Amino acid sequence: MYPILFHLGRLNFYTHGLTIALGALLAGGTIFYLAGKKKLPRKFLFDLLVYSLFGGIVGARLVYVLIYYYQFPNWYEMFYIWYGGLVSFGGIFFGFLTAYFILKRYRQNVFQWFDLGIIGLFLGWAVGRVGCFLTGDIPGVSSSSWLAIWGQIPVSLLESFWSLILAAILLYLTLWRKELLDKWQPGVLFFGGLAGYSLGRLVIDFWRDERVFYFLRGGQIASLIILIVSVAIIIYFFRKIKKE
Repeated sequence: MYPILFHLGRLNFYTHGLTIALGALLAGGTIFYLAGKKKLPRKFLFDLLVYSLFGGIVGARLVYVLIYYYQFPNWYEMFYIWYGGLVSFGGIFFGFLTAYFILKRYRQNVFQWFDLGIIGLFLGWAVGRVGCFLTGDIPGVSSSSWLAIWGQIPVSLLESFWSLILAAILLYLTLWRKELLDKWQPGVLFFGGLAGYSLGRLVIDFWRDERVFYFLRGGQIASLIILIVSVAIIIYFFRKIKKE
C-alpha cells in the first residue's frame, strides 16, 4: 500500500488527496469543454465546480463517519480525510445537491447540466478510485486468482475501469449522437449514468471485504435502490416523450 505517494523534505504528498485533486481537475476540464460544445454559459462554472466538489467531499466523509464511527478513537481524526474514508453515494448525492441549488440560483436547466456533470464525475471518479486502491482504502476479499493484487480482489480498480466505460459511453452519446439526444429529455443521460454505475457497484461489491446485511453489502443495498429509482425515472421520461 502507498498512502503517501512521495515526500519533499518533511512535506508528505498523500496518494488519496492527490488523486482526488487530479480527478477534480479532469472532471472540471471535461465539464468546461462539454459546456462550450453545448453553448451553455460558463461564467459561473468555477463556482459550480468548486462548491459541488466541496459539498461532495463533505457529504462523502460525513456518511463514512456515520457508518464507520467505530474507526475513530479520537473525534479530530474524522477530519483526516487525506488518509481516505469516503462513501461514494454520499459524495454523489451531496455534490449534485449542491450543484442543484447553484444552478437554480443562476436559473439554469438543472438536468441539462447534470447530463454533463455525470460524465465529468465518472472520469474524475476513475482517477480517484486508483488512489483508493493505492491507499488500501477499500479492501477486497482475499483471493489467489489471477485477478488478485496483493492477495486481494482490487475492487477499487474494477470500479475505476467501470467508471471509464460509463464515461466513454456517455461521451460518445453527447459528442457524436446529437440527433439521438435531441429526441431525449434532459436528465436521461444523468439517470442512465446513475443506473449504470449502480449496476456495476451491485456486481463489483460482491468482492468487497465488508459486512453483509441479508446477503448484500451496504453499498449494494444503496445501489439497488438507486438503480430502481433511476430506471423508473427514465421510463417516466420516455413515456412523457411518447405522449408529446
